[in-house]
Amino acid sequence: MSALKPALRFRDFLQVLKEEGDLQEITTEVDPNLEVGAVMRRVYEEKLPVPFFQNLKKDSKNPDPENLFNIVGCLGGLRDKSKGNDHARIALHLGLDSQTPMPKIINYLLEAKTKKPITPQAVDSSGAPCKDNKLTGDDIKLNSLPAPMLHHGDGGKYIQTYGMFVLQTPDKSWTNWSIARGMIHDDNHLTGLVINPQHIRQVADTWNAVGKGDKIPFALCFGVPPAAILVSSMPIPEGVSEADYIGALVEEPLKVVKCETNELEVPADSEIVLEGHLNLNELVNEGPFGEMHGYCFPGTPHPCPLYTVETITYRNHAILPVSNPGLCTDETHTLIGGLVSAEAKQLFMDDAVLKNVIMEAFTPYEGVALWLALKVNTKELAKLNTTSKDFCKRVGDIVFSSKTGFIIQEVVLVSEDVDIFDFRKLIWAYITRHAPGDDQYFFEEYRAFPLAPFISQGPRAKTLKGANCVTDCLFPQQYKPDGVEFVTCDFDGYQDSIKEKVLKNWSAYGYK
Repeated sequence: MSALKPALRFRDFLQVLKEEGDLQEITTEVDPNLEVGAVMRRVYEEKLPVPFFQNLKKDSKNPDPENLFNIVGCLGGLRDKSKGNDHARIALHLGLDSQTPMPKIINYLLEAKTKKPITPQAVDSSGAPCKDNKLTGDDIKLNSLPAPMLHHGDGGKYIQTYGMFVLQTPDKSWTNWSIARGMIHDDNHLTGLVINPQHIRQVADTWNAVGKGDKIPFALCFGVPPAAILVSSMPIPEGVSEADYIGALVEEPLKVVKCETNELEVPADSEIVLEGHLNLNELVNEGPFGEMHGYCFPGTPHPCPLYTVETITYRNHAILPVSNPGLCTDETHTLIGGLVSAEAKQLFMDDAVLKNVIMEAFTPYEGVALWLALKVNTKELAKLNTTSKDFCKRVGDIVFSSKTGFIIQEVVLVSEDVDIFDFRKLIWAYITRHAPGDDQYFFEEYRAFPLAPFISQGPRAKTLKGANCVTDCLFPQQYKPDGVEFVTCDFDGYQDSIKEKVLKNWSAYGYK
């Protein structure tokens, strides 16, 4: 176990899961057409061990059926609490002990931002497992690979759900590693979302600005270091190269290797690397796709840019990691949603007025990444001598004007007695501590999140504006120095001496 580096090596990550009883190797033949997706959804919803599909039904035209490929899913899903920390897989992505809880994970991510960046270490192709095999030209047959059709109603097979795009600005000042979905269009093309304000679009636009928007070099890497896939889903600041931040996070440089067809560098231990160019000017139908909010709307494709795949390199017995978004909780909530929490907390740590007022930030998974809960220190709040309206306006402007807040439609403010990491308590506070309408403040000027179903399927789809809200679940007296006294009618509401006595005698009462 001590020699394994689960944050840096994808196969080490799988080995740690196996040693902790959190990996289910499936040797029965499974069809990537919907069956893989159905198994994964049940695993997410029942919090079962990670499914590793080792006998996929394969197309007779697969260019290398021995090595392309097996599938592993649910890598960022929650583990059953009865087996320890439910966020164990997220902790392991960072090389932390699997019992590290989410609040400490958030703080660990923030602490890493204060450390000196560590640039990647370039290695020769001979020392890069991702170079074991290579396909070019007519041997590239994307349609013949066992890429999964994940949901009924999806517009095609989504090979890219848990891989990492690599793009670099023409002046090489910014290399972006990020997650964006990718659907197979034909044997040598992919298509997917390349939208603002995502960094993949911002980098692509720098090529367009110099007249090369039709020939943007890209790489798409699967089975990258788990720390890399986690960070690539975070809204870290524009212009910051994820690779350097990841090095600081794991306290050693990532090993990277140069691509075959362009100057980009990719993680040397990647399972599979697709290389080629992105054309912003050639649009084809993409989707629909069952996204993290739990819906798929059949027959609603979008015009999206085309990726041409010119080369594929891959490991022996390559493994494709897959995420199957839907009803919580899966990677789109724990990574894309949950880790927005770290950057949201940073927003307030950097605010001179509110840095002592906002204690914690978290996007509860049951809110499918559309909610952001903020825990407020009411003693510090009272010192501001402010009103609910003015306080909520300041909070909303900070969140909704940021890239971090792009996926958020509602901010929920609660006092320090509420554990925002416990959704049962958060929803109780939400329901009992605000008057709908009276304690909600709306922001019509900010960009709406286009994947939110109530945006994409409603009248705001035309403008992509508004429907942003701050809901104040603080009692009016909590804005004043004298505050308000109340006792919560749950176990936590009892005096410490009573709780300690009850817990000490729990077995004596006959409970386990």
